Amino acid sequence: MSQFILENDLLRAEFDPQSGSLVALTSRATGWPIHRRAELGRSFRLLVPLPGRRNNPVFGERQSALRAALDAAARRLTFTWDSLVSEHGGTLDITFSETITLTPEGLAFTAELTNRSPHVVEAVGMPCLGDLSLPPGSDHLERISGGYCGADRTPLFPKFASSSGYFGFDHPIQMAGGGPTLLDSGREGLYVGCHDTYAGHMVLFFFELKPGWDQPDSCVVGANGTVPAADAISGQTVHVEFYATHFPFVGPGESTKLAPIVLAPYVGSWHHGADFNRRWKKTWYTAPRAPQWAHEVHSWQQIHINSPEDELRCRYTDLIKYGQDCAKHGVAAIQLVGWNNGGQDRGNPSHDTDPRLGTPDELRAVIAAIQKLGVKMILFTKFAWADRSLPWFREELHRYAAKDPYGDYYVFGGYTYQTPTQLADLNTRRLVPMCHISAEWRAIACREFKKSIDLGANGMLYDETAHHGPARYCWDPTHAHHVPANLGHGDTLLVGDFRRITDAEVPDFLYAGECSDHHYYTVSYTRIMPNHLPLQRYLFPDGEWMIAVVGYDDRNTINQCLLYRYIISFEPRNFKGRLEEFPLTLEYGKLVDALRRQYADRLWHADFCDTLGAAVTADGKPHTAFTVFRHRGSGKRAVIVVNSDAKKSLDVNVVLDDSGRVATVVTPEKPDPIPSTGAATLPPRSAAVFLER
Repeated sequence: MSQFILENDLLRAEFDPQSGSLVALTSRATGWPIHRRAELGRSFRLLVPLPGRRNNPVFGERQSALRAALDAAARRLTFTWDSLVSEHGGTLDITFSETITLTPEGLAFTAELTNRSPHVVEAVGMPCLGDLSLPPGSDHLERISGGYCGADRTPLFPKFASSSGYFGFDHPIQMAGGGPTLLDSGREGLYVGCHDTYAGHMVLFFFELKPGWDQPDSCVVGANGTVPAADAISGQTVHVEFYATHFPFVGPGESTKLAPIVLAPYVGSWHHGADFNRRWKKTWYTAPRAPQWAHEVHSWQQIHINSPEDELRCRYTDLIKYGQDCAKHGVAAIQLVGWNNGGQDRGNPSHDTDPRLGTPDELRAVIAAIQKLGVKMILFTKFAWADRSLPWFREELHRYAAKDPYGDYYVFGGYTYQTPTQLADLNTRRLVPMCHISAEWRAIACREFKKSIDLGANGMLYDETAHHGPARYCWDPTHAHHVPANLGHGDTLLVGDFRRITDAEVPDFLYAGECSDHHYYTVSYTRIMPNHLPLQRYLFPDGEWMIAVVGYDDRNTINQCLLYRYIISFEPRNFKGRLEEFPLTLEYGKLVDALRRQYADRLWHADFCDTLGAAVTADGKPHTAFTVFRHRGSGKRAVIVVNSDAKKSLDVNVVLDDSGRVATVVTPEKPDPIPSTGAATLPPRSAAVFLER
């Protein structure tokens, strides 16, 4: 029988009718054979542990009981397998049905699984590419995945990075979270997306190099090595496998549907791959309710007033001086950290005030006084953990902790502060991740959350909104959830409970969070890293991102805020000091924000295009430290160019695509337009904005 073929202008996919394996995947635009060798075709894989033999896989391409149905008009193909044969447990009464649909937005894989066996189906690999290849003419392929400060970039070819120690696997392996992932060569790539809005189960993307490196750099965790250049080495086939791994934990008598996984080749820079995810989000995403001030140009100050080691830096009544500082310098909001009893990262989940700092009435009064100055007060909150050292945890809260498969609660190492004893990690407060899927726990968290509302705060910044330490699932059978349950789903349940409270009591309450999900939080706080790739900003162009600025002459970080439309969070002395402790940073930040207000329709309420739409050279060579914004009415571009060199000036030249022309240039120091053809000299650590005619 000939192959089943799904084909459109985007791609061509071929499947073996005998095994259901994907045996060829080709980009129609470039001819890139993404999956090159048919003999390495794969269909699906399951993990079905047995008593005494946990590692019991099921490989789809080794099954025989296959039913196939092709709907050519709908470009839809369905494979169904009954009575699956496992590697070590014989035939299992499991039905697995996979549907592959080709649309202009990619090749979508969905599946249903019914488990009538006495065992749990823990993991499902689907889809699988058995022979991920390097695009012809390309010298590299890297994985770009969402990361804490923008994106993680990890090599696949010609180097392959392993994310685990060599002792734990047969072949180098790397894993990425199930968020949008790009396999990118710089001029074309493959988009991989989990198009799931529910988070019922966790999805990870696995990449495996077989048989292994020919020249490893090391064999420790995170090591790189060279992918063998030939198709075989030492008589073994060289190939990189990719498989999206779902963790549904389907018990005996249960059925489930797997989250859709979409594959789509693209041509051009990584932005064109990310566009698949942006278009998908537009089909369902609605921005969460937020106060208007949070969407305007503004800055914050973060202030820490106590830690687990009892600094007791500032009584509540003395906070007025910080409010006065912010009002004087036009800083719109204060994020107050360590106000809770015990200080930052101690006493969780309690959000009681600390009697050593003052009374609740005193904090409530100073918040109101600061608000009268025109400054918003945002309270730092934390609901991910419980402090294991608390009697409250030992007596009650342990019941709501996330439990592992052996009945023990997980423990996270915690954070160290200030004293030599704690910095040596000798008396650190250990933190225990809580199970947000437990309705009883969420009721406790909601009571603590309401304390911030009762103090009159304008909002909260929920630290570590999706951080659960070593815990990803909870196995506690007393929590009234499926055993196990994905803690990521609990994050959405908890913020949903919070929003129901504020919708009824304080509709303009601001939801901010550390590296938070813009589906639920308006402001996401993070830190910027070298070689920043603004993947998250590109995926959520209207989301508000805030970046820590800590240096005493931190022009380069502020210029990054200008480049990527990030809110400035002033944090003198690592957020322990007052604004005027770093006047150089403060004054430059004020200039940048003034420029953004003056040209808000070009630099703030405009479409972020990253580097699309223009090209920049510096001293005659390509320059990458620039971004493009498009006016939402006229489409006219503003190109921000930055020189991060500490000593050297740069002669830059901006050329717009599509025959557009630069008319003027402005800078934070000289905001009035100066005629320009796109050429300018940028002093060290400076920025300029070139405006299209």
